[in-house]
Amino acid sequence: MKYHSYFYLCLLLSVISLSSFAQMNEDEDECDPETQDCSEGSVTEPNKTIYPYKPFDTKLFKSKLNSLHEGEPYLSNVYEMEKRELNQANTKVQPWGGSYWPLYQGMIGNTYQDKDYNTFIFTMVRNFDWKKNVRDYKKRANQIHPKIYDLSEKDLAKLAPSEKYDLLLGDTSFDLTNRIWAYAEKWGNEKKWGFLSAIEIPDDHRIPDANKLMALWEGICHGWAIAAGHSPRPEKTVEVTLPNGKKMPFYPNDIKALVSLMWANSTVQSNVIFEGNRCNKKNPDKDKFGRYIDVELDRDDSTLLPRCADVHPGIFHISMVNILGIEGRSFVVDKTAEAAIANQPVAGYELNYFNPRTGKNGPLASSVISREDYGTKDPFKISRNPESTHIVGVEVKLKYVDWEFPKKKDSNSVQDDKISDFSFNYDLELNAQGEIIGGQWRVKRKGGSGFFGGKTHQPDFFWVVPRDWKNYFKPLATLPKWDFNKNSLPPSEFGPAARGAHSFIYEESKRFFSESPKCPVFPVTGGTPIKVDCEFKYPRPQPLINVVETLLNQSVN
Repeated sequence: MKYHSYFYLCLLLSVISLSSFAQMNEDEDECDPETQDCSEGSVTEPNKTIYPYKPFDTKLFKSKLNSLHEGEPYLSNVYEMEKRELNQANTKVQPWGGSYWPLYQGMIGNTYQDKDYNTFIFTMVRNFDWKKNVRDYKKRANQIHPKIYDLSEKDLAKLAPSEKYDLLLGDTSFDLTNRIWAYAEKWGNEKKWGFLSAIEIPDDHRIPDANKLMALWEGICHGWAIAAGHSPRPEKTVEVTLPNGKKMPFYPNDIKALVSLMWANSTVQSNVIFEGNRCNKKNPDKDKFGRYIDVELDRDDSTLLPRCADVHPGIFHISMVNILGIEGRSFVVDKTAEAAIANQPVAGYELNYFNPRTGKNGPLASSVISREDYGTKDPFKISRNPESTHIVGVEVKLKYVDWEFPKKKDSNSVQDDKISDFSFNYDLELNAQGEIIGGQWRVKRKGGSGFFGGKTHQPDFFWVVPRDWKNYFKPLATLPKWDFNKNSLPPSEFGPAARGAHSFIYEESKRFFSESPKCPVFPVTGGTPIKVDCEFKYPRPQPLINVVETLLNQSVN
């Protein structure tokens, strides 16, 4: 039945643009004034002074790699990679599958056990209408929470992960759960403008209107995807005994939810190392070779920087081989170069070389050709790094752990994970020693886009956590030790500390950045927007690390 769920999801996504379900869909306008320059006369032609038309400068190329590897030595020579048998690799520990905990279902406030995903096509509104989900939660909070200790053990087991966490702490006000649902409702109604704390609005101007749509992909995939490759896998159910003597289980998916939220709202997210930027276009522009190109200014750019074409294949290749192939670490990739975000934890890769002139697969030695021999047949000749002397084609199959619907299961193992993959082609530009110093994405191995056109299938961006990531998840040393074997309920001191974690606010303001964030404001009478200084305060409710760590340890050991 598991695969039927994915079939139904695809079917749902194909019809969800119907007007009757408009509030669940994304805005279909091609130009978004918050992310692009929509004024008349904006750029509509490719800017050939930026990548992929203009090669990355070798110093910039190496600077990006130095950042990704935090100044540590890295391998960039294709012949040495071949010698060390790095054409395929898997992470030392397989990342664990999990939900991205959709925002429209209240993230980890979702009572997932009452969702029948095998028949959700018939219960579409119940599963995907965020407004109805908010109303249902408020009704639940009024009717169920006041008599929470009267619930049977069967009903206690069906509580949302955040509700179980609150009850474990003895918090019958359900502080974390209410904060999570309050964020979902505010984002749904007002988007980021609901968290605006300061803005300099000129006379006769206004902030943009916020739509009340909620994208299906919004959630905490950025928490799950990185937690899955770094935090231990919750393997078994952890049972706690409440003050009234009733048992309440934390299933592996409940613990995964808490771990994912802890990572999603941690300050480590402000310190991850990115390569690339989010492409804000639903249908990115492509050139005649199928390469993504940038033609419009973006809200985050002071100039026209590569955004939809910015992940460089040479940087990706070196990082993939070093981070995953040599170190065995997972990293996160957004596997589609378009507006929707699909963060996935990478689990492995397989690569093959091909001759970029003929497209024929073969060993490295016969696949590397000189730029001189390639000559005028090279479709990307004018875009090559002038320091390069040779070209080699690379075909990659990147394996990742896919997201899954949360279900009640008493245990979890690698056999429960769904491993998926996607493939893409690129070439690498080499210097005379075989060092990678450039490259281009390709649709076809020979460099064309096919009779019916095509796209490169390149990642939108990828990112890795810093090597010192554990410093962001240190339990509070001021709290007493929780000896779970003596008492499955945490010490009373955990309650006040937990509320402090729940109330964490992330500020985007001049105090924390070199300059204030910029926001578009529109003339009241209509016209071109201008950008002004603004500040935001985003609530990032976090579960108490001491609680999450204890539950995780009990689930693993």
